[in-house]
Amino acid sequence: MIRWVVVMLCLLVQMAQADYQVSKVRSWQSPEHTRYVLDLSGPATYLISPDSTPGQVCVDLSSTTLNPDLPAEIKARGVVSHGHWSTQGDTLRISLDMKSEASPMVFELPPAGNSGYRLVIDLIDATHEETSATTSVALPTVTQTAPATVPDSAPSAPVNQEKPTHGRDMVIAIDAGHGGQDTGAIGPGKIYEKNVTLAIARSLREQMLKVPGLKPVLTRSGDYFIPLAERREIARRHYHADIFISIHADASPSADARGASVFALSLKGANTATSRFARSLAERENNADAVGGITVNEHDGTLANVLADMVVEGSLEHSLRLGRDIIGELKGFSPLHSSHVEQAGFAVLKEPGMVSLLVENGFITNPSEEKHLKNSAYQHRLAHAILEGLQRYCQHNPLPGTWFALHREDSSRVSATLDTAAR
Repeated sequence: MIRWVVVMLCLLVQMAQADYQVSKVRSWQSPEHTRYVLDLSGPATYLISPDSTPGQVCVDLSSTTLNPDLPAEIKARGVVSHGHWSTQGDTLRISLDMKSEASPMVFELPPAGNSGYRLVIDLIDATHEETSATTSVALPTVTQTAPATVPDSAPSAPVNQEKPTHGRDMVIAIDAGHGGQDTGAIGPGKIYEKNVTLAIARSLREQMLKVPGLKPVLTRSGDYFIPLAERREIARRHYHADIFISIHADASPSADARGASVFALSLKGANTATSRFARSLAERENNADAVGGITVNEHDGTLANVLADMVVEGSLEHSLRLGRDIIGELKGFSPLHSSHVEQAGFAVLKEPGMVSLLVENGFITNPSEEKHLKNSAYQHRLAHAILEGLQRYCQHNPLPGTWFALHREDSSRVSATLDTAAR
């Protein structure tokens, strides 16, 4: 009895001396890295311990204690086979045993949104280190088929390209919004936006694989988190995408809000939008990085340069054209929240030279639309409408050297047939 009292007193003294506490531990993985996030009560001092080895990563937090409700063992995840907590004086240590060699990156994040201070431990798979030299998450490497360009009023032929006999495919990057710890919006029936967007993205890819002249790629193929800027990097730098389509489901405090919408980047900068609705949505979607443990400072000066490039290359104008074509197909069976292409400062769309859109496929917070959005047949119809709008755009705006450019005459006949059918 006396021994127990002494132990408890020692623990109480230690907690009283400690400045901060680890209140929660979260973890997840992507194909390239494993991440642990420690929720902290304040800005703790930390370091990667010199005791770390290739088989075990140790991180020490000074003047920090562990929430007594948390277990001493840490869940295995990704490259981590086992983990545990230990203390020495007022220093708390997290030790992670590795299944395979990985490079640790540790950084702290200040409070953002509903999140307080967080310590992020990224364990980057050694096999992906070369491709992640400039980012904390490695990106997939693919073979470049041809430089992605954006058509203007007088498109020029690709540089250093032999004249193709069949025309290259247009590369379409399909971005399933949110993922991993970033659930996105949650419907009244507890349906997560991240699952809906991935299902629609997969359906769009499967349907697109059957269309000549199009090559679909996914920025994420499973339930894991990817920062917004890296989604653009995956699409543009690694897949060399011509077109980027980000798939989402909308949310509103009002359960009556309904209908699909299509968005492009705002011409006037990050703090302007074509409506309050568009501005509010951009702010919410741009907060995805904070939810995922990433802090990004993108100033309007940078965005101004991006927008200048986009105007020169014509990609913003073509984004609006593509958006109008997709809206034209969506309105055939789905209610529209906005009948025109809205614009705002969406971080995921800020890539010069790439036609980029964000499609909100209805309100997951509307009970009726939530039922539709979780239905695979409805997801297929949404994907098909997006694909139809994309095909129409490609037929009317073929890139030089692509299958659509070499089959423009045939495409024009197809377009005429579609127009007749639409009437």
